[in-house]
Amino acid sequence: MLKWLLLILVCFLTCGTAAAEELYLLRLDAVGYVKSSADTPQEKVLQSIEVVARLDEQFHSKVISGPETQMLSGKFYSKEGKLNVRLHYQRLLDVGNVVPVSIDRDGIVITEPVLDRSEIQTTVEVKLNTETWVGRFEIESDSTQGSTKTSSRSKVNYQLFLSRYEPPAE
Repeated sequence: MLKWLLLILVCFLTCGTAAAEELYLLRLDAVGYVKSSADTPQEKVLQSIEVVARLDEQFHSKVISGPETQMLSGKFYSKEGKLNVRLHYQRLLDVGNVVPVSIDRDGIVITEPVLDRSEIQTTVEVKLNTETWVGRFEIESDSTQGSTKTSSRSKVNYQLFLSRYEPPAE
């Protein structure tokens, strides 16, 4: 009987501590434009990934949507009274092409898909309910078809947003 009472007490204290820990929502937005020839292109949210995190714990999220895979992992922690996020973000996009990587014993060519890869690995200080800039990609390109030359630009800003997580009402 004493063992059961001790087990119940330990479970109660553990569950109470876990419930008291605050949950946070980290959202990484990719905002910008892709292959635009306009003088002042309109920016919009291109991709977004979210993860629920606890202070001083690691987090991981993976989203697959068609040919695109996004992964966000890292650690949310406090240092000297300030909130920090160490993050690693990857975006992989299957561009629809394959490359040969080997030939098997039967002479069959083994291929792998060509992936467009964007990656950010950084540590930033964050504030509650405030966007934090974490990275940027900019590309200018020219292409020629026959005698027609076209120029285009792409720009993507990555912004991290921290808020308190509000679980849905049951």
